[in-house]
Amino acid sequence: MAGEGVDPEWLHGWLAARSLARGLPAPVGDRGGWRVDTASEAEAVRWVFPRMGPEVAVLVEMIRAPRRFVKVCAPPERLRAALPEGWTMPPTAHVMRATGASPVRPVPEGYRVTIATAERAGGTVSHARIMTAAGDVAASGHAAEMGGAFVYDRIATDPAHRRKGLGQVLMQTLHTTRRDPAAVELLVATDAGRALYATLGWEVLSDNVTGVREG
Repeated sequence: MAGEGVDPEWLHGWLAARSLARGLPAPVGDRGGWRVDTASEAEAVRWVFPRMGPEVAVLVEMIRAPRRFVKVCAPPERLRAALPEGWTMPPTAHVMRATGASPVRPVPEGYRVTIATAERAGGTVSHARIMTAAGDVAASGHAAEMGGAFVYDRIATDPAHRRKGLGQVLMQTLHTTRRDPAAVELLVATDAGRALYATLGWEVLSDNVTGVREG
């Protein structure tokens, strides 16, 4: 069963590697958590906290501008109680950690796997794709390794190619790019993803809830 809160070092590693994979600014320490200035059309800034605390409640009361995201490793009711009017909460996600080697699955007939790894400042980023014989992308995903964390990101399978084990093939392909065997393997999953990763030997560390300032 998931606990409440995540080791701050692990969470910072996940956030830093995610930023590396997505070409975002590195996280900076802020109020006991970290801030990433994402500066996209959908999201101007995000704050990420390893657990719920009074600093989160103070922060959400201060924020007035829209497109501000506050993410906390805590059950949804803990953040919901702190949010003032003008905030919404998307579906709860889950911080997960690999607990061992997952079963190996062969590439299904009619598909082929490509992978590319690039060096970036402070770490490496990999992009894997599973292609059909016609050259269409059936599934794709990213991984980044940085500061003792190996993070899986944007793992997705086209609906027309689901239930064939392509997600598992993607994960094991990306896993081969991990350079430090001691690096903790982390990801943040939806409810549907959590069920899949649990079958591959992953455990939930904590719920990951989000408050979004409307506007």
